[in-house]
This record gives sequence, C-alpha cells and structure tokens, in this order.
Amino acid sequence: MSDFEAAWKALVSGETRSWWSPAARGGLGILSGVYGGVVGTYRTGYTLGLMKTTRLPAFTVTVGNMTVGGTGKTTTVRWLARRLQEWGHQPVILSYGYRAGEGNDGRKSDKNTVTVVAGPEGIRQPVTVSGDEPQLLARSLPGVPVLIGKRRIRSGKVACEQFSPDVCILDDAFQYWRLEKDLEIVLINATEPFGFDRLLPRGTLREPLTGLRRAHAAILTHAAWVDKARRDEIRARLLSIHPGLVYAEARHVPVRFRDHHSGEVFPLESVAGQGWAALSSLGSPESFERTLKGLGVDPVSPERFRDHHPYAEEEIRSVARRVTGQGLSGLLTTEKDSVKIPSGWLDGIRCLVLEIDLEFLSGQASLESLVKDRLMQHLSARNGSHGEPSSTHRATGVGA
Repeated sequence: MSDFEAAWKALVSGETRSWWSPAARGGLGILSGVYGGVVGTYRTGYTLGLMKTTRLPAFTVTVGNMTVGGTGKTTTVRWLARRLQEWGHQPVILSYGYRAGEGNDGRKSDKNTVTVVAGPEGIRQPVTVSGDEPQLLARSLPGVPVLIGKRRIRSGKVACEQFSPDVCILDDAFQYWRLEKDLEIVLINATEPFGFDRLLPRGTLREPLTGLRRAHAAILTHAAWVDKARRDEIRARLLSIHPGLVYAEARHVPVRFRDHHSGEVFPLESVAGQGWAALSSLGSPESFERTLKGLGVDPVSPERFRDHHPYAEEEIRSVARRVTGQGLSGLLTTEKDSVKIPSGWLDGIRCLVLEIDLEFLSGQASLESLVKDRLMQHLSARNGSHGEPSSTHRATGVGA
C-alpha cells in the first residue's frame, strides 16, 4: 500500500480528522456520484440486453468482491481449484494479471494478449511476465492451467480450445459482466465488510451493495478477527440484501514458514519473541502484519509497497540494509511477494515465507453442495447441447 493509498483510506474511513477533511470527503462524494452514474448506466445496459454477453462451454465460476483491497481471493481460488481437482474435475484459472508484464519501467502488456502462465505440464512463464498472483497459483497448483488476459472472454476461449477444461475459475471478475457465469462467489472482508457504505472514491465499494443480489454465495473472510456478534450482524445485513445467499465464514490460517533461500520449513513458533521486518505488497498489508503479531513477532517492522508492486533489485537490497541496521532477525514475507524476489537480492539476510491456507469456521458444507449442484446442472444441460460458446443479447439470471 502506497502512502497515497494509506492516506486515502484514512480519509474515507473517517480516521483523518483534520480541519480540511470534511471538505475533502465532500469532494470525493461528488466524484462517487459520477462514478456511480457510470457504473449504473453500464450495468443497466446488460440488464436490458443492450450489451452482448458471451457464454463459455465450460462451467464458469467467479471469485470476486464488492470492494477494492485484499479479501483473500488468491487463497480462495486456490482452495476452490484444489477441491475441484479432488472431485475429479479439470479446472483452469483465468486471471486479469494485474501488473503482469509490467517491469519497473512501467510498460504494460497489450489488452488483447492472452498468456499461458502454466499448462498441465508446468510453468511456462516467469513472474516478470505473469505477475505475482498468477505465478503463485501456478506454482501451488501443479497440473492446473493458469492464463492471464485483460479480456476474460478471449482468455476463456483460448483456455477451452487448448486445455478442454470442464471448469473455468475467474479470479476477481464479479464486475466482469461480458461473460455469463454459472456461479458467483463474493468475498467479504470481516474487518471492512461494506466499504464504508460509499462508492469509490468516497468509499471502497466497486458497485452498490445491491449488486450482491447477483451472487450465489458469500464467504466472510478474516472472520476470526471480529467477534461473533459482529459476524452475526454482517450476516444479517448480507441476507437482508439477498435472502437466498449461501453464507460461509472462513479465516486465513498460517501453516508454516519456508526459508526463501533453502526451502527448509520451520514451525510457526520459530519466529516468536523476535523482531522481524514484514515485507508485503498487498491490498491490505495490515492483515499480514496482524497475523505476524499473533504469532508472537515483536516488534513487526512494516515494509509496505503498493499492491502487486514489481520489486526492483535496489528496493529489496535497501530493505535488507534496514533489516541489518535495525538489528532485526530477518525478513518475513508472503507467498505472493516471495515469487518476485530472487534470493540473490537479499544480501544474505534470513528470509522466511509465511504459507497460509483457508479454513472454514462455518458454511463449508453448504458452499461445497452449492458448487456441486450447479456443476451437475451445467453438465446435464451441456449434455443436451452441442457445448459450443455462444453469444447473446440477454443478460441472463444472476450470472449475467
């Protein structure tokens, strides 16, 4: 998170109470009105059938959110892909590829480009091409093809032509209305569930909360960080917006540390009682730092960069110098960040990668039943058709 992003978040949350903050929030409120008008007009075009949508031949499921910032999509996508594999399915993952192909010179990949990051045989592209999250998914899901592309219709068609999957998982595509979806899963961050009830840029909502009515399921992530009364309050509000929503609660559970140099693994308690630097380029770096504090790291020295930041060698060497200068035990980082850091940049300092997994507190059985049921419906319908991709001028059902 950049200094600008942190200042903006403090402003819209009400944390900033300077004399000028009411006027600043008022100005952002005007911009939110403009943004809301644009989003509303765009969505209405699909609702009225004025804009064309496309259906892929494979079962299409999205994992997305209502707000900007980290809700744990990558961990959830990984969990879903693994479950589908366990059930005998052949998923592919379609990622937008934020900052993919963007080096430190700021150049970006073409919007029409579709890149296969990994195929069934293994990884095909380095992180400098793929970006961090697709690379992480490719490394942690052997055999699952991972593709990136700004236009998910194109990447979906390429995936279906090359790999013949029966499931396409779209990472962060709840607001991507050009594709018809068979299942929509929305993630809600328990610590900031409703985006301060304001659209961007006055709040963090990507669209009005009524958009939840398109979803089939909602997972409250980081649920263990709020008490049961707060969770019940969030659940009640979600169901008041969409009574038929399948609801689940989950948390991100630290599993172990892995040495970035050697690959050796260490128990979670190995960092307790020591001071470490916490390196991250996340939408919500506080969640990572909070986890480290919960593991007994004292102190946690934040080293924050903007979300999906493509590290430069000198930036990492500078962090390494600060670690040494502050007498810290070393550097702790995330799986997503570790794929962007060559060991040689660390100047010999100790670097441990925190590996995490998704653990459900409630609702897992209902969520899995929903996935299986809708998959069965899709396969039954497909067996009665030719299974070819089709285009329509009708935004059908909740998946439009």
